[in-house]
Amino acid sequence: MALAVLIFHFDKWLTGTWNAATVQGKLGVYAVSTFFVLSGLTLTLVYEHILDRRVKTWARFFQKRFLRIFPLLWLATTATLLMEETSRPGSVIFLNYTGLFGFINPAKDIATGAWSIGCEWVFYAAFPTLLLLSKSSRILFLMVFGGLVAWSVWAAFAWFSPEKSLQSEWWEAYVQAPNHIFFFVGGMAIGIFRARLARLQRPVWLITLAAMTLLFVMWPIGSEPYHLVSGWNRVFFSLFTLILVTAFFNSNLIFEGLVHRCLSWLGAVSYSLYLLHPLVFRVIRALTERLGWPDGYWQIFLPSLVATLILSHFSYYYFEKPLTQKR
Repeated sequence: MALAVLIFHFDKWLTGTWNAATVQGKLGVYAVSTFFVLSGLTLTLVYEHILDRRVKTWARFFQKRFLRIFPLLWLATTATLLMEETSRPGSVIFLNYTGLFGFINPAKDIATGAWSIGCEWVFYAAFPTLLLLSKSSRILFLMVFGGLVAWSVWAAFAWFSPEKSLQSEWWEAYVQAPNHIFFFVGGMAIGIFRARLARLQRPVWLITLAAMTLLFVMWPIGSEPYHLVSGWNRVFFSLFTLILVTAFFNSNLIFEGLVHRCLSWLGAVSYSLYLLHPLVFRVIRALTERLGWPDGYWQIFLPSLVATLILSHFSYYYFEKPLTQKR
């Protein structure tokens, strides 16, 4: 999914177009939605039996989340400010370095794509309470999840208008945390109810996975990105995303050898890849212009891709991972 976001962005920046009808165009929105689902799922699997009502378990949770998220976010934010060489309000800079922009307005992010990191921090703030709620009453947890889904359906129609179909007109409404939290809580639900979901036979999940993938790819939507984030298309694609993750998780697909190693590595460096690829792209494009190199599509795309993968590797193994392991 992180690689899908990279490919989507590079293509969009190089061509100046965003065709929502293509798989790539759809993943430009719903790859990030998948991040949110996976985040809720994996945190539930890790903390279900660790997080309790004791303050120290909450403190430990937020400490680990802080060390995982902020060092690279600070680096990407600082690099973006230096590259842009434009002044920004001090309040916006403060909100980005503290992560509070996610609570106030994720559209005020500085680093490209950091809006989703701001939303994640909002979800992390709610996670301990939601997890404890699920332990005390799964019915109440489901009611909260149902309420968030109902809210998202309402927002898909109320927050967007066909008269404001340009990305610049709907983007600020789209990136708000309340518009995405149902994905995160949906991921939690997959983890909490995994025993019941596992009662369905593996072939059922494999068929569901294939069917949802086909629907995601083939669903008629038109070329305008506006239709990906609003109305019934928003409802259907959100449903496809949640069911796809559920089906993939319960299908117990096993990858071995080189495929396993490559996917494991991509999973490890995915956060670096997500935050660093816009910076690498800027550097490669600036070098191309300054040195007079060919500036064709692939002359920029391929070096940017390779450089991002290499930088992400070093960022994760020599910067991010050591920070989290020392604590």
